[in-house]
Amino acid sequence: MGDKISRTRWAVIVGIDFYPSDRCLQGSVQDAKTVKHYLEEGAISVDCTILTATTPSDLSSRRPVENPDSWPTYENVVGGLQRIIANAHTGDLVYFHYSGHGTQIPKHTGSEQDSAKELALVLFEDSQFGHRNFQGRSLALALRKMVDKGLVVTLVLDCCFSGGMTRQDDQEDSGVRCLPFSSDVEAASPRHLDDRLIASSSIMRNARVEEDWLVNPDGYTVLAACGPYEVAQEMEVQGQGRRGALTHFLFRTLRTLRVTGMDITNKSLHEHLRTRFHASWPQQTPMLYGNRNLSFFGRLLSAPETALFSIYKTHEGRLRMRAGQAHGVDKGDEFAVYAFGVFETASERVTEPSRILRAEAVRAFDSELVEVDPTLSTSEIRTGWKAKPVTTVSSRRIRVRLATSIDGKNRWKTAAENLRYLSLSTTDSDGPYLFNVIINRRNEYEVVDALSKEMHGLPTVPVDSTGAMPKVLDILQHLAAYKYLEGVENKAPSMAFQRSFNLTCYPATRESGIFRIKHCGSWGFTIENTVDKPLYVTVINFNPSWEIVNLVSSGGGDDYIVVPPREGGTNGKTGRKLRMEVPESLRTEDGAQCEDIIKVFITRKPISFPCMVLPRMASNADHLCGEGRGMFDLSMLLDDLAGRSRGDEDSEEDWATQNFIIQTHL
Repeated sequence: MGDKISRTRWAVIVGIDFYPSDRCLQGSVQDAKTVKHYLEEGAISVDCTILTATTPSDLSSRRPVENPDSWPTYENVVGGLQRIIANAHTGDLVYFHYSGHGTQIPKHTGSEQDSAKELALVLFEDSQFGHRNFQGRSLALALRKMVDKGLVVTLVLDCCFSGGMTRQDDQEDSGVRCLPFSSDVEAASPRHLDDRLIASSSIMRNARVEEDWLVNPDGYTVLAACGPYEVAQEMEVQGQGRRGALTHFLFRTLRTLRVTGMDITNKSLHEHLRTRFHASWPQQTPMLYGNRNLSFFGRLLSAPETALFSIYKTHEGRLRMRAGQAHGVDKGDEFAVYAFGVFETASERVTEPSRILRAEAVRAFDSELVEVDPTLSTSEIRTGWKAKPVTTVSSRRIRVRLATSIDGKNRWKTAAENLRYLSLSTTDSDGPYLFNVIINRRNEYEVVDALSKEMHGLPTVPVDSTGAMPKVLDILQHLAAYKYLEGVENKAPSMAFQRSFNLTCYPATRESGIFRIKHCGSWGFTIENTVDKPLYVTVINFNPSWEIVNLVSSGGGDDYIVVPPREGGTNGKTGRKLRMEVPESLRTEDGAQCEDIIKVFITRKPISFPCMVLPRMASNADHLCGEGRGMFDLSMLLDDLAGRSRGDEDSEEDWATQNFIIQTHL
């Protein structure tokens, strides 16, 4: 990226669980600790200020468990920002992370009826109300001063700034990160701009902050947890408790990118993050505003050794790796193992590994490894050896929750046990969930989304009908296959292969990373081949009818597009243009729109994906029974992809994927 090693990195990290007079959160402090841990384990040191408020065990207490110097109060937060402004130099990089409640306050009048609102961060305060609003305009002033000094600033807000929204299902809303506006709290929060955030030489210019500073940042970058009309939520992460959805997926993505050795610009980070959200937590759309080319998270945070995980041997002779769920490891992932002292970097050819091991038991921060070939012994592997990820496909299951009103939950659980890629839960304790099964007002089983909102194109099943449960399970298995395949990605792509092509889409995306296309309009892409060997591209459409289609073969072509090699100093190039339409069944609705996912596979040799297809969802429940279960055996695809990860840097087994979200509207 051209970063200079001499640059200093600064960070202010805020995580607030404890709000004495309001709804406490559960994952914000852990969010802050996750951020700090990630920054500290990098190769380049970061000057971190972490301010947290943990809920005390004494319910009558109005103070967090931390020392007052570490409380996320207005004075401490502003002091942390001011310290950076006073001491940082041109070219330094600054990161501000906030996990906690957000709110919206009237911009000028202070009236609760004023329709013009602005974001405020809800900080802890040792006062009558227990919190104080940190106006967005004040934060924007601090960021503006940093930019004026030539600092590269990244702001991450894992909070909700659509303050009037609440969840619309029967689940608790304790994980929603917003508080309603309170005129009493606002009256106790001074409206004047803090003198420490205003330069004496330019008071008039800096005192006038753009009204839309969040969505139109001046010289800095903002990554927000959700769109302006969505809700930022905490999610239950298996084995780790509650976490902010943005922080969880952001740092899983960063760890994946760090392991691969990829350069991390804001644009590439947002693309990876958006794909993760859409496949696993689609009720939130992370938004990126501002500079897309620079980032606090550049290659400087990746040291050669960060591409490798340490292995140690227990007293019982078991092999454990110092990487787990928090590092993006899934059960079944495979790792190449290297003896102590073998030198390797992400940019050099990899030495032949001694073994290929598989993650068997995966905990939060470590994993047990076993030999892929059970006939081989692991006795030669010692503490201090290193493991490099080679698995390309996650073994995750799609999580679905049964509503409390549904009877016979044990029968449902037993019937679903043999369904691959589907995890059915009867409680709220082991989320997050992509789908919910409810009984609607017409006494029908209905599959709804994570927020219990209706989904287009899914049949309902009368509760009293014959074979009702198998029909619902067929619907769920279809949805699980659809979402699982949407989330398939190469978790350990070859850097050399990544550099062998450039893929450009048109028209441009919005801040959300989503393409907005008018009905009957066009979306397309061009791919350039920068090497002297051909590349092969497969284009898969995940359409609004819950159907998966190979757009190349369905249009009368082969299974893939051939991108010609570079010849005579000129890159090979090809492309495709797609006509986007809103399905006829939706065109009668006001403001009708639909969403397609275009997944592009790029491979170094011709590969077909025969399992990457799924028929259209049946419109009538009577056509479902016996049709869905067992037909989505994805093992061929997963084995095929997993086998393409064990070659060297120039292996013909290399592959990569990119997902593009396209919203078509009337």
